[in-house]
Amino acid sequence: MQEPVESELSERELEILRLMATGVTNKEIAHRLYISTNTVKVHLRNIFSKLGVTTRTEAAMYAVRAGLVEADVTSADRSSLPPPAQEDATGIQASGSGQKAARTSLLWWVGGAIFLLIVIGLGFLLYRTITRPNTLVESIAPTPASSWFKFEKLPTARYDLAVASYESQIYAIGGDTQEGVTGVVEVFDPRTNDWNQKTAKPLPVSQVGAAVIGGLVYVPGGRTETGSPADVMEVYDPRRDAWEQRAPLPLPLSAYALVAFEGQLYIFGGWDGVAYVNTVYRYDPASDRWTALSPMPTARGFAGASAAGGKIYVLGGYDGKKALTVNEVYLPEREGSNEPAWIPAASMPQGRYAMGVVSVADIIQVVGGEADGKIATPVLGYDPQVDSWQPIQTSALRLPLSHSGVVSVTTLVYSLGGKEGTLPSDQNIAYQPVFTVAIPLVR
Repeated sequence: MQEPVESELSERELEILRLMATGVTNKEIAHRLYISTNTVKVHLRNIFSKLGVTTRTEAAMYAVRAGLVEADVTSADRSSLPPPAQEDATGIQASGSGQKAARTSLLWWVGGAIFLLIVIGLGFLLYRTITRPNTLVESIAPTPASSWFKFEKLPTARYDLAVASYESQIYAIGGDTQEGVTGVVEVFDPRTNDWNQKTAKPLPVSQVGAAVIGGLVYVPGGRTETGSPADVMEVYDPRRDAWEQRAPLPLPLSAYALVAFEGQLYIFGGWDGVAYVNTVYRYDPASDRWTALSPMPTARGFAGASAAGGKIYVLGGYDGKKALTVNEVYLPEREGSNEPAWIPAASMPQGRYAMGVVSVADIIQVVGGEADGKIATPVLGYDPQVDSWQPIQTSALRLPLSHSGVVSVTTLVYSLGGKEGTLPSDQNIAYQPVFTVAIPLVR
């Protein structure tokens, strides 16, 4: 068999292959390249396919033969070492030839089972199509009610704060207190139901967001004590409990929507000190550079953003006059092409702004917010696959769910802080979104 040539691999694939060949794990590759571990696995599958190999060892041998890396252990040295632990493209650990053979056998069995399930599934869908031609695949629907749980209160009551989850802990950053804008950083551990205080953010801000990429918490812009938006981006390292500055925003912004997607940061709209804007910027941590992208169709602030199914959904917001129902979808892969980067989707049933937006199992949850001067209820669920909205009923509690920080950790969606009238709240509550799959009966 003719060996593949190096030119068949993309620059990113070569970069990952070099790292993998030196024994670096998927998690470490993701950390170094500022991408997710799932993205690493996808690249590795593509690399294996292009090279015609099935294991990391074979891929590493190709890298050595191609001169992409240098072998730092001689053949004599290798003979004295135990069989190396191997990690395949899916991240499964194995060791030794016996486990390799067992894994090969297991893969054959799993492949056969998957093939059989696909055949059965296709047969079932064909039968449904014949017997019920007007029936489409059913959507995942939320159960009638989910319960709220109360946890240890925020040590510092505040609203318009930034929240982010890292290693199953919640970081609450900045916000508005009764004394004014703060830079306080408090960390909640759901496993112990306890809070710890960390090094404060150097620039106190509110109306701000946070996102985690490569083990670092990025906090761009925000409203300062003077009431004006900032262009400063500060980055927090949880492992060192330290802050540093990165490239400033192209323009000062607060009240924006923020999301991390494929190892990069996207910031949508917000307040620039004069008006609500429709600007879109992408930040690349590797190059420490911001890039202007296709603007949103609707200028707004206090919107929410979430990634699901390879797309970014920017929901609701405030245009200076009213709460918006818009649901505009950004497709990053279309940027710079002849196809529109923005497409419309089903509008929210109710206009909202200053709400929390998270994605759980690719179902987007819209939590709280303001609806023309009132607290918006209930929680809304959006299913991108069928482009439809449904209310997610939760147990009845009087909750300050406006201007709070919302984040999902494991199976729970947390809401921290918020506004109770004009006062900051110290709430720390969560609900568990439970879904049932509706399977229609064949008639």
